[in-house]
Amino acid sequence: MNITEKIIARNSGRSRVSPGDNVWIDVDVLMTHDVCGPPAIGIFKREFGEDARVWDADRLVIMPDHYIFTADKHANRNVDVLRAFAKEQNLPHYYDVGTDRYKGVCHIGLAEEGFNLPGTVLIGTDSHTCTSGAFGLFSTGVGNTDAALIMGTGKIWGKVPETMKFVFEGSLPPYLMAKDL
Repeated sequence: MNITEKIIARNSGRSRVSPGDNVWIDVDVLMTHDVCGPPAIGIFKREFGEDARVWDADRLVIMPDHYIFTADKHANRNVDVLRAFAKEQNLPHYYDVGTDRYKGVCHIGLAEEGFNLPGTVLIGTDSHTCTSGAFGLFSTGVGNTDAALIMGTGKIWGKVPETMKFVFEGSLPPYLMAKDL
C-alpha cells in the first residue's frame, strides 16, 4: 500500500484498502471557511438538530478568508454565521477576521497552526484542501453535505483514490512555474 492507502486503512479501522474501495473514514480535522461554512452549518443543524453539538470541537477549524474586507452585506452575513456558530459550539479553532488570531488564506493557516500533521486525515470545504497533502497527510476537498455529516459524526464515506504518476522531463520554460504543472 502507498501512504494514502495506509492512512485511509488506519482511519477506517482496516488492515488493508485498495483503490476503488468505499470505506467509512474517521476524520482527524475538518476545515471550513466563509463560503461553504454557512451552508454546511445549515445542513448540520437541519439533519442533526438545532441544538446538536459537533463531534469534536477541537477538530473543527473555521478560517474565513474569501468574502472578507468587503462592504457586501451578504458576504458579511457569512462571517456572522461562522462567528455565531463558533460561539454557540465553543470552538477553540475559529480564526476571526479583524483579530490577532486571523490567519488569512485558510490553507496557509492550517499549516501555520499545526493542523497539517503527517499520517492524518484532513478534510476541507475547498478544492485546494489537497495542498495539505504536501505535509504527508491525506487531504481532500468536499461539499457542504459531506462537511455537515463530518460535523455530526466525525466520519466520511469515501472511495480510496487511485494513484497516478506524472513524469516531467526537461527544463521548465521561464514563463512556467511549478503550480502550472
